Parts: sequence; C-alpha cells; structure tokens
Amino acid sequence: MTINLVSIKGDECNIEGLSKLCELTGGEVQRVSPETLTSNFANILSKPVIATNVIVKVKLHKGLHFRNEAPDSLSHENTLLTKDLGNVTDETIFTIEYTMKTIKELLEMDDIDMT
Repeated sequence: MTINLVSIKGDECNIEGLSKLCELTGGEVQRVSPETLTSNFANILSKPVIATNVIVKVKLHKGLHFRNEAPDSLSHENTLLTKDLGNVTDETIFTIEYTMKTIKELLEMDDIDMT
C-alpha cells in the first residue's frame, strides 16, 4: 500500500507527523490549492507501482560506517543496513550516507597489524 498525503492550502493538518507514513510507503506529500485538487490527484494516481514489499540491503566495508541511520536498521557490526521501502515507482529514490571510521576506530579493528 502506498500512502499519499494531499493537504489543501489554508487547512491545518499535522503534515510533519503524517509525512512519515508517506515516506515509509513510497508515497508523496503535496500541498495544493483547492482549484488544482483534481489535477493533483490525477498526477498521483498516474504513477504505477513497479514493485511491492521492496527491501534494500546495503553492505559497507568494515572501515566505513553509516550516518544518520536508526540502530535497529543495522546489523553485522553496523556494516549491513536493511531498509523496507514498501512500494516503489519509477521515481522512487533511496539514498544513504556513510563515512570513514575515525583513525582510532580503524586502529582498534582486530585484523590490522601495525608492526
């Protein structure tokens, strides 16, 4: 299931809270004026779902680590990220952030011999 949120300008709703549902299901958030409401619904419905129940796994070298990811999404000493994207369209984008571990962390890795 894909959840799309269409909010009418001038109407107050909890977009910040509701947009999390859209993000989890591959949906979109749009704020529209009452005059363009019909065309916006048509645009949302015109994007076919190309895959459902999509799960992405990204494995990093142990000298790298993920940034800004929930700990419960990580495994294998925080080198494997698993994300449930739900439904995807041809416009779905998935990005990650990662960085190199600190020098101290690299030196503490058990398979590096500095002699």
